[in-house]
Formats: sequence, C-alpha cells, structure tokens
Amino acid sequence: METLDQTGAHISDTERRSMTAERDTTDRYLASYLSERVGSEFTGRISGIARFGAFVKLDETGADGLLPMRALGREYFHYDREAQTLMGSDTGRLISIGQRVTVRLAEAVPVTGGIALELLEIDDQRVPQGRQSPAGRHPRRSATKAKRKKDKIKRKVARTRRSK
Repeated sequence: METLDQTGAHISDTERRSMTAERDTTDRYLASYLSERVGSEFTGRISGIARFGAFVKLDETGADGLLPMRALGREYFHYDREAQTLMGSDTGRLISIGQRVTVRLAEAVPVTGGIALELLEIDDQRVPQGRQSPAGRHPRRSATKAKRKKDKIKRKVARTRRSK
C-alpha cells in the first residue's frame, strides 16, 4: 500500500510511452507506404491549425500530413490562435478545422514518419499555386536598401581581405 502511488505513476508513464511509440510506428509505416505515391492527389479534412501551417487527415489512409504555410498558395496567411484559423491577407480566404481539401503528396519520409502536402483545392475551390507577386516577379528592393546592402558587403569583403 505504501508504494501504490509510485506504482500507479510508473504504470501511467509506461502507458504514455507505449502510446507514443505506437503512434510513431504507425506514422513511419504510413510514410513508407506513401513514399511510393509522391505526386498523387488525395482528399482529406483539415484536422489542425498551427502558426506554421495546417494538418490534414487523409481519407484513404488516415495518415496525418502537414500543409506548410508556403504550400497554401500565393498569399500571406494570418494565424488566429483563439479561432484556430488561417486567414489570407489578399483574398480573405479562411482555412479552419473540418474543411474538405484536395492535396498533392509532396514528400513522405519513412525514417521520421513525416508527410508534407501541397494544397490544391479547399471546399471544392482551386487554390492558386506558387508564391509570386501580383506582377509575376519578385518584389525589387528600394534603391536605398539596395545601396546599404551593397555597402555592407563591400565593408565585409574589405575586412576579410585585410585579415588575410
């Protein structure tokens, strides 16, 4: 009776470690299975929202994959922690838990169990691909910033040459 608390705590810790190991093993097997299907399209539901992207549970396999922010389309998305949503700064597109999505499998790493996805459709609406400015080019630096950066590089090169 004296060690009952310690025994209960030990059993709970062991069960948590066992559940984590089981989840990791399942993730690795699913990633291994999906590694041969990179480039394929899948349907699923958004199961989680984070500052760095969204998580999708795939219908076909039940695997959980990550939609990183860079794979959400051409616009910047603002993260709302309380509402668990991502909102597009240009279009106002709202991404939230439970939405139906169509994704492309971008990467599946069996060693880590990681699955990376690209968003193609959300609620049956196509999402513009790639990150480009509206003009189709990368935005140019202002002349002042460009000059400052050029001067900074010159100073660094001069210091490196003097020290040799």
